[in-house]
Amino acid sequence: MAEKLKNHERLQKLQDELRSLISQADYLRSQIDALNNTIWDIATAMEVLEYLKKHGEGKTVLVPIGAGNFIRAKVEKVETVVMGVGGRLSIEASVDDAKKMMEERIKVLEGLRLDLLRKLEEINRKINEILPQVEELAREETKSESKS
Repeated sequence: MAEKLKNHERLQKLQDELRSLISQADYLRSQIDALNNTIWDIATAMEVLEYLKKHGEGKTVLVPIGAGNFIRAKVEKVETVVMGVGGRLSIEASVDDAKKMMEERIKVLEGLRLDLLRKLEEINRKINEILPQVEELAREETKSESKS
């Protein structure tokens, strides 16, 4: 009886740990998705900026004004970019400097993404270690309950 209780307690502890690890893995996946979206947004902005620098002068473009609404505007000169630098702060930079800042931002975000992927891999490894133990203890508990 004491061993049955000990196995049950161990099973509960491992199940709690497994739930915690799964929750951490889900959180990391959501953070990785957010980083991927931000990297994609910056890369898209760089492509648009490059296109406008080469071909945009005199072109009519749609400018987003919020809530999925746009206005038409004519591009006069593409010499500088007003870009957000965080905390609702923006700076004006040359197109080339803006592209360099965006490239640097992408490098930083890719580094963060790599760190999160490593952490996710470690958590998945732990999950794969614990899961067979939980399954085995659950089988043993089921067997002992059916004998009672």
